[in-house]
Amino acid sequence: MKKRFAKLSKSEQQRVEAWYHEQDPREFDDVMRRASSHSPDVIRLPSRLTATLKKLAKTKGEPEYQLMVTRWLKERVQKEARTAPKLSEKSKLKKEPDLKRQVSK
Repeated sequence: MKKRFAKLSKSEQQRVEAWYHEQDPREFDDVMRRASSHSPDVIRLPSRLTATLKKLAKTKGEPEYQLMVTRWLKERVQKEARTAPKLSEKSKLKKEPDLKRQVSK
């Protein structure tokens, strides 16, 4: 929001500030409840991977590589969630000791 606000003209900034200060706090709470939540979490990627993702997005006609990666992650999480046992059932079970993976030669 700060970036968008800074791009406004002085008169527009003053208008927005006036609107903000005139709001009833109860109305503001209602507005905030209806607003969609956004998590500004960051995943650090190696620069070579980022460069590859940018090239791939460009060849696929994607506007931004971040949107493409977000879509891929969302699809994969949905797929994993369908195949994984339900979390509520998992918490009811007794915790089993972790077994080490055996590698066959």
